[in-house]
Amino acid sequence: MLQIAQEDYQIIKRRTATENECKLDLNLELPKMFDAYHEAVSLYSKEIMQTPVQSRVISLEASLLNSKMIQCIQSHFPKNWKFGKYKRFMLRANGYTVLFKKLNDKNKPMNIKTFHSTAISNQMQISLFDNGHQSIDPILIFGYKKNRIGGIYDPKLVYIDENEVRWMITESAVENSLGLNINRKPAIEKVLPAVKVSPTVKILSTKRASNDNTP
Repeated sequence: MLQIAQEDYQIIKRRTATENECKLDLNLELPKMFDAYHEAVSLYSKEIMQTPVQSRVISLEASLLNSKMIQCIQSHFPKNWKFGKYKRFMLRANGYTVLFKKLNDKNKPMNIKTFHSTAISNQMQISLFDNGHQSIDPILIFGYKKNRIGGIYDPKLVYIDENEVRWMITESAVENSLGLNINRKPAIEKVLPAVKVSPTVKILSTKRASNDNTP
């Protein structure tokens, strides 16, 4: 039965999406997505520092970042978000379904390969909900990358079909096309320690100044 179902899904595809069409359809939503991303990274950076590295479980960082992303998307799109099958969080906006994932070096989501994830990467018309409801809306991935030292960077909207990245919309592309300046926040804030001047140096400096003023 499962094999027959998989063959059926391969025939039924979602609506094909193009980059230009997506920019027009989501011209109001795209800036808000990137704003939500920056807010999420800022919240994550502050909260993760409250737990020492040696006290963190394996999934803490990924889970916390995902939760902050969900929180900020919910804040910007209070009526457009849903949890689907397998507790998968998604945003439904103007004829598109957006999922949120960490990306690899090839700009593909870092998923464990399953029939469901493969179907998403091939734009198959499978149900993302437990009630079996199917949709023709294209699936987009809003993703980001994370480097070895924990820096979160390179947010973008990605469209994947036939398991290949067909096009991407970057933050700079949104700014250029809409003439906006999205409120960027660094993934990791580095604060340099204040330079302390010792009392001895202050005394010496005062004496030198007074000697210089002596006629």
